[in-house]
Amino acid sequence: MPLLDDEVRAQVEQVLAPLDSEVELLVYTGGNLIVPGRDEPGEQQATLELLREVAATNDKITVAEKALAGDAAAAAAGITLTPTTVFRRKGEERFNVRFLGLPSGYEFSTLLETILMVGDSQRAVDSSLQEVSEVDADVRLRTFVTPTCPYCPKAVITAFRFALANPRITAEGIEANEFPTLSSGYRISGVPDTIVEGAPGSGMKTTRVLGAQPEDAFVDALKEAVASRPQAGVSTGA
Repeated sequence: MPLLDDEVRAQVEQVLAPLDSEVELLVYTGGNLIVPGRDEPGEQQATLELLREVAATNDKITVAEKALAGDAAAAAAGITLTPTTVFRRKGEERFNVRFLGLPSGYEFSTLLETILMVGDSQRAVDSSLQEVSEVDADVRLRTFVTPTCPYCPKAVITAFRFALANPRITAEGIEANEFPTLSSGYRISGVPDTIVEGAPGSGMKTTRVLGAQPEDAFVDALKEAVASRPQAGVSTGA
């Protein structure tokens, strides 16, 4: 039975009509093997079905499924949980805009808006994101959400805008209920909650943005995290 009825499908077709570049939704899936200390796979089949129904409304959208196990590119990108959907233009190799879990409920609007942002052929760095585009460190923004939260899409889209403005920034929307171990590890007690962190071993301070704050709050959290990096010593010589 289709997840989208005829009325919703027609609305989706209308929303995605302005799409002018081809967009690929790359979905990483896994088997039923449970890794100790890590969440088991989430709503993989429902995610694939939903994305394929959305793709069927516009011939510029394709859905590709890949096994996570043994995928070198996914490992290099730090993808460890399934399903993880990577959003990118057709032909690109970027992995830094992605959603973990099923983008249902209010996150369905995030799915559609992200497709439009990624597929915008006129995409340029907004002047408000100039500081973001100049960040010279690898940073990850993990925005925890739930399908019933009406404020969550704003936070996820802000993080995705940052990642589209700077390839050194990775942004993830994470369905908190699907990945309780991950959520617990970050002490998520309410959503949206965005964690800003550096690569392991970077020494970067972890900051966070609670709630659907204005974009400036996300910029400040990003700048605070980046500014906390240990500075390399400068040798003055004799």
